[in-house]
Amino acid sequence: MNRAIGAALRTVMAVTFVLPITVTPAGAQDEPAKKWTFDVSLYGLAAGMSGDMTVRGVDADLDVGFDDIWDNLEFGAMGKVRIGYNRWAFNTEVIYMALAASKSGVDAELDQWIVEPALSYKVCREFEPLVGVRYNNISGEIKGPGVLPTPRIPTGTQDWWDPIVGADFHLPLAAKWSLNLRGDIGGFGAGSDLTWQAFPYVSWQFAKRGSLQAGYRWLYTDYETGSGADEFRYDVLSQGLQLGLTLNF
Repeated sequence: MNRAIGAALRTVMAVTFVLPITVTPAGAQDEPAKKWTFDVSLYGLAAGMSGDMTVRGVDADLDVGFDDIWDNLEFGAMGKVRIGYNRWAFNTEVIYMALAASKSGVDAELDQWIVEPALSYKVCREFEPLVGVRYNNISGEIKGPGVLPTPRIPTGTQDWWDPIVGADFHLPLAAKWSLNLRGDIGGFGAGSDLTWQAFPYVSWQFAKRGSLQAGYRWLYTDYETGSGADEFRYDVLSQGLQLGLTLNF
C-alpha cells in the first residue's frame, strides 16, 4: 500500500502545483474580481477505506483490494461555506464519514468528523492556492475473533489538527461545464505524519446561482500516538464517489 500511496501522492502534488501554472494564460492575473461572494455547498459521499489501524496496541489489517472497497462503501455527508472578498476567500468544510472495512475476520467500524477551515487567494480564474488546517475526530471499534484480549475494542475518541497547503484548479469545458480539482498535502509531523487529499470533479452550472458536482474523493491520513497498550495508529485511505449541490449568493 505504501508504494501505491507514494505514487498517488506524487501525482496529487504534480497536478495540484504544476499543471495549473502551465495552463494559466498570460495576463490572467489582471482578471477583474467581484467584491463579496457567499457560497453554500452540500454533498453526499459513498466512502470506503483501506489501510492499517492499531487500537490499544492491537493491529488490524484493513489493506483490502479495490474490489473489496466497493463492497464496504458506507455513507458520508458534507457541507462547505465559502465567504469571498475580491480575490480572497475563507472556506470551511465539514465532513462526516461512516467507514467500515473487514479482512481476515477482523472488522473495523469508525465514525469520522473532519472540520477544515482554509484561506485561499484566486491568482486567476483557473488557479486558487490555499492554506489551512484539518481537524480529525475519530471514534469506533475493531472487533472479531482474532482481536485480543477481548473480541471488541473501542477506539475511544481520537482527535488532532493537521496544517495543510493546497490548491483548487478550475478548467472551463463549455458554457456551463467545468473540470475541477481540489488537492492538498499536510500533517508534516505536527499532527499526522502525512495527510493528503485529491478531489477531481465535474461541475454543471444549471442556473445563475446554482451548480451540481460529481466526482471522486481520496483522503489519506497517517497518524500515530501513544505506545504499547496505549498505542493508536490510523494509516488509512478513504475514498468514494461524491455528489454535490452549490448555491451562490
